[in-house]
Amino acid sequence: MAPIKKFRRPDKIILSLSLLLLGGCSILIPKEPLLPPEPWAVVEREFPEPLRDDGDRSSLEASIEKSLTALDLDRSRSSRQIPMASQSLASFFPSEKIVHSLILFQELLKSTSDPKELDRQIRTHFSLWQIQKKENPRPILLTGYFEPILEGSLEPGGAYRYPLYRRPDDLVELPPDENTPEGRRGERRIVRLQNGRPVPYYSRDEIDRQGALEGKGYELLWLKDPWDRYLLHIQGSGQILLPDGRILRVGFAASNGRPYRSIGRVLVERGFLSEEEQSAWRIQKFALEFPRLMEEIFSLNERYIFFRFLETPEGPIGALGIPLTPGRSVAADLSIFPRGAIAYLVAWMPVVDPVGKKMGRIKTARFVLIQDTGAAMRGPARIDLFIGSGSEAGQLAGWIKEEGEIYILLPR
Repeated sequence: MAPIKKFRRPDKIILSLSLLLLGGCSILIPKEPLLPPEPWAVVEREFPEPLRDDGDRSSLEASIEKSLTALDLDRSRSSRQIPMASQSLASFFPSEKIVHSLILFQELLKSTSDPKELDRQIRTHFSLWQIQKKENPRPILLTGYFEPILEGSLEPGGAYRYPLYRRPDDLVELPPDENTPEGRRGERRIVRLQNGRPVPYYSRDEIDRQGALEGKGYELLWLKDPWDRYLLHIQGSGQILLPDGRILRVGFAASNGRPYRSIGRVLVERGFLSEEEQSAWRIQKFALEFPRLMEEIFSLNERYIFFRFLETPEGPIGALGIPLTPGRSVAADLSIFPRGAIAYLVAWMPVVDPVGKKMGRIKTARFVLIQDTGAAMRGPARIDLFIGSGSEAGQLAGWIKEEGEIYILLPR
């Protein structure tokens, strides 16, 4: 294993001095705050096992091309990107190096179809890197997400009583606060103006239970069930089947900027579910059995998502503005992980039967692209794998909660 490559900021620490002056004691206060040490370390790793890929090559090639498209758009447009947590991380993963790695990997894929030769070529031309917390390095927690297909209507009435909102006109984004906590560093502040002063935007409870947005014309469409609405908020995108048979796709437009809280964790903490039962289908079953209680529990997750219609026939759109590829696109903390990068993922995956019951586990190893993010993706130990669209993908995604490892590929 190669030595750890650690990054440090220039020393800006100013020592306080005590001076005796004219018989008095004067303390010189630093003009700049003391900077905490950087929490991240980038570690080069040697992977002893063959670098194999259990996915189909066409999906890998397509996903690489989408990352290149996204990075090319980043260079040509003025749209805001999520800043990296530190200048040292940004300098270690410049977009030019990420583009180089993607093009080089493309060339290797074209040069051979033999897995052993590809493994040899990758080891020759690439090094593998992990981002870890310095004080508490640990394996990643791999979860899964998907694009649900739900029934909805463009008009309220009958069974369609639960609105999905577009981005409200009074939602304002402000630059990041210098005092932002480590886990949300670089995030813009989401507020509304009240008497000319910025205040936090409405919470989930204020919107869904107290009607803070009712009658303002922000409704995009209506769904049949509060669980369906919450599921869309967690997954970030979905397909809506209208009564006339048409299908519309909706995707993330904005959030209210409030903190995310896992309702599965809440149900475990309150004793309603065991740790082993914490899966999407089990939470849905509980929600259907106890709808009044679930309204209260939904509200404990203050994070609220606003949507927009997507004019794309291909997949949901991720944080990079490109369609996601099932089994290849992953969501991560984009303030830490480099946008669009190719990475090697090793983890256990559940095996699920046709009715959604978990039958066992199997180890997976594949190349993935960092193309999305999410409210639960905080720090270097959280990765979310996009599974696909529909109920079958949802059954598998709901069971994925496994330890694993992820390595970023960089050219030597």
